Amino acid sequence: MTMKSAKSVIAFVFLGILFVTAAWAEYDLVTHFRIASGVASVSGLISLFGALFRAPEGYEDETGFHIGALADAGLL
Repeated sequence: MTMKSAKSVIAFVFLGILFVTAAWAEYDLVTHFRIASGVASVSGLISLFGALFRAPEGYEDETGFHIGALADAGLL
Protein backbone atom coordinates (compact mmCIF):
# COMPACT_ATOMS: atom_id res chain seq x y z
CA MET A 1 0.00 0.00 0.00
CA THR A 2 1.43 3.35 -0.98
CA MET A 3 1.52 6.35 1.33
CA LYS A 4 -1.06 8.22 -0.75
CA SER A 5 -3.59 5.39 -0.62
CA ALA A 6 -2.92 4.90 3.10
CA LYS A 7 -3.68 8.58 3.72
CA SER A 8 -6.90 8.24 1.73
CA VAL A 9 -7.96 5.22 3.79
CA ILE A 10 -7.15 7.03 7.06
CA ALA A 11 -9.11 10.11 5.92
CA PHE A 12 -12.08 7.94 4.92
CA VAL A 13 -12.08 6.15 8.29
CA PHE A 14 -11.81 9.49 10.12
CA LEU A 15 -14.75 10.93 8.18
CA GLY A 16 -16.77 7.78 8.86
CA ILE A 17 -16.08 8.05 12.59
CA LEU A 18 -16.95 11.76 12.50
CA PHE A 19 -20.25 11.04 10.74
CA VAL A 20 -21.20 8.27 13.17
CA THR A 21 -20.33 10.49 16.14
CA ALA A 22 -22.46 13.36 14.81
CA ALA A 23 -25.38 11.01 14.13
CA TRP A 24 -25.07 9.50 17.63
CA ALA A 25 -24.94 12.97 19.23
CA GLU A 26 -28.09 14.06 17.37
CA TYR A 27 -29.86 10.84 18.32
CA ASP A 28 -28.83 11.34 21.96
CA LEU A 29 -30.19 14.91 21.92
CA VAL A 30 -33.45 13.79 20.35
CA THR A 31 -33.99 11.01 22.87
CA HIS A 32 -32.82 12.99 25.90
CA PHE A 33 -34.61 16.27 25.26
CA ARG A 34 -37.47 14.78 23.24
CA ILE A 35 -36.90 17.23 20.41
CA ALA A 36 -38.26 16.35 17.03
CA SER A 37 -35.48 15.13 14.77
CA GLY A 38 -36.56 17.61 12.11
CA VAL A 39 -35.99 20.57 14.43
CA ALA A 40 -32.43 19.50 15.17
CA SER A 41 -31.70 18.86 11.49
CA VAL A 42 -33.21 22.15 10.32
CA SER A 43 -31.28 24.16 12.90
CA GLY A 44 -28.07 22.46 11.79
CA LEU A 45 -28.79 23.24 8.15
CA ILE A 46 -29.59 26.86 8.97
CA SER A 47 -26.26 27.28 10.75
CA LEU A 48 -24.45 25.59 7.84
CA PHE A 49 -26.11 27.87 5.26
CA GLY A 50 -25.28 30.90 7.41
CA ALA A 51 -21.62 29.92 7.42
CA LEU A 52 -21.66 29.33 3.65
CA PHE A 53 -23.23 32.71 2.90
CA ARG A 54 -20.66 34.52 5.09
CA ALA A 55 -17.73 32.74 3.45
CA PRO A 56 -15.52 34.89 1.22
CA GLU A 57 -15.88 34.46 -2.51
CA GLY A 58 -13.12 32.76 -4.42
CA TYR A 59 -12.28 30.62 -7.39
CA GLU A 60 -10.19 27.57 -8.17
CA ASP A 61 -7.89 27.09 -11.12
CA GLU A 62 -4.93 24.85 -11.94
CA THR A 63 -2.72 26.68 -9.40
CA GLY A 64 -5.11 26.23 -6.46
CA PHE A 65 -7.92 27.96 -4.63
CA HIS A 66 -7.90 31.78 -4.37
CA ILE A 67 -9.96 33.77 -1.84
CA GLY A 68 -10.87 37.42 -1.40
CA ALA A 69 -9.88 40.53 -3.32
CA LEU A 70 -7.20 38.70 -5.26
CA ALA A 71 -9.87 36.34 -6.56
CA ASP A 72 -11.69 39.25 -8.18
CA ALA A 73 -8.45 40.52 -9.76
CA GLY A 74 -7.62 37.04 -11.09
CA LEU A 75 -10.90 36.65 -12.92
CA LEU A 76 -10.28 39.72 -15.12
